[in-house]
Parts: sequence; C-alpha cells; structure tokens
Amino acid sequence: MSFMGCPQSVALSGLPGCRFRNIYQNLSMDLNKLTDLGILEVVVLVTKGELRKYRVPHLMHEYEMRGIAVHHYPVPDGLTPSIENVMAIVDLVRLALEKKRKILIHCMGGLGRACVMASCLLQYFDNSLTPDQTIFILRELRGACAVQTVKQYNFIQEFRSYCEAWMDEDIERSVSR
Repeated sequence: MSFMGCPQSVALSGLPGCRFRNIYQNLSMDLNKLTDLGILEVVVLVTKGELRKYRVPHLMHEYEMRGIAVHHYPVPDGLTPSIENVMAIVDLVRLALEKKRKILIHCMGGLGRACVMASCLLQYFDNSLTPDQTIFILRELRGACAVQTVKQYNFIQEFRSYCEAWMDEDIERSVSR
C-alpha cells in the first residue's frame, strides 16, 4: 500500500510461521522473506494467547533478533482496536514513513484486524477516500474476505468521527494539564 508518497512502504499479512489445522507456514522462511522485503518495523495485532495457539509463541522475540522493531497492540479476533491504539499506530506508521522505514501490519489471517487498521490509515492519510472506497481497495488487494465482521465494518464507517472525538479529547487533556 502507498501512503504519503511512499509506495509499497506499508505491508499487510497473515501471521508469519502460523501452524494451525491445515496451515503450515515456515517461520524461518517467512521471516527471511520479510527481511528480504526490507521490513524494519512490525505492528502485531494478535494476542499472546493467539501466538501460543498458532504455535509461534516467540514470534516477537524472533522479530527483535532480526532487527525488526515490534509494536504489539493486541486485539481479540473479530473485534476492533480502541481509537487510542488506532491513533498510536497511525503515529507509528507516519514516523516510519518519514524515516523511509517499511512497516508490516498483521493479524492472524491478514483480513480482519489488519484490514481495519489499513482502512483507518487510508482514511487518515487520504481525506478524499470514503470508508467504502477503502474497503474496496483492501478487497482488491487482500480478497473478498477483507474486513470480516459487522463490528469491523461499522468501525471503519465511523472511524473519522471517532478520530475527531479523540482529537477533541486530546486537546482538552492538553489544556487541562
């Protein structure tokens, strides 16, 4: 995905090294691919319980061992991140792009939580895009299952109003200090 004039700087994916049911990813090969792509930062949206469930309990340590900065914002499957976490991730992505650092955002399948976050980023960085346009873009990139639950769809539709309310609250917090 392209943001702020930085083509192919933000990547979305499923869980590297995932081994569950009929999915048998090779963690070493997945991490080598990320290194080859020049990924220097990763936003992990899965919970620690999911890391254990999908047999990659030490994934965040493996990232760090390869020099990849880890930002963990766990979101239960099917749900959405808090607006505070979304805005923290927006800031992380903005800083990474300013430094010309490639960043990966992933959940388990790369379709639900990661696509919600990507939609929020698209809306934040390109005010001309509607929520539905961002969903269309993500479904073109990730497939028809991108954005998986009604709760996720509704969050995307309301993101800008959540963002405005959060910014108003942030200004009020700053003034009261």
